Amino acid sequence: MKMHIGGATMAACLILLTGCASTQAATSAPSPTATPTPTPTATVAQYASIITENEQEWRDYEENIGACAFASIGTTATDFAKRMTCRFTAQTVTLTAKTAAREIRKLPAPPAEISTLVKRTLTSLDTIAKNDASTACKDTESAACDAAETQANGDIRTLVPILDAWKPYTR
Repeated sequence: MKMHIGGATMAACLILLTGCASTQAATSAPSPTATPTPTPTATVAQYASIITENEQEWRDYEENIGACAFASIGTTATDFAKRMTCRFTAQTVTLTAKTAAREIRKLPAPPAEISTLVKRTLTSLDTIAKNDASTACKDTESAACDAAETQANGDIRTLVPILDAWKPYTR
């Protein structure tokens, strides 16, 4: 014998079941809370890679300042060739400093352990980047080019101790 549940009984059961489920869901659902978004930080390796990419060029330039100075007062063809190389390198160093500073600034905030070093690095790079050697040395024999190279020579010397401070992160 089949048992038949009436429509009213069935509806009452469904309402009862649905009501219990919705009450239970409403009481167990967590209330939404605002979650603070963390400030993104770059890794030490991201900063160090920018330094590593340019470090050897900057160090080589600094090491050759004396030879470039002698070439700038020399009169031989070799002195002339060396002087042109030195002036080209001064232009390159000012451009790589500008590029490195821009790349560093594109990164999120540095980790706390290197934040002061990053600030020192940017200060030095910005000083070198302000040099107008690429414009001044369109005429490599001009006084303006000589002045730009001399300025780059002095400015690079402030960067070398900062590069030394990067050694624990770049080696």
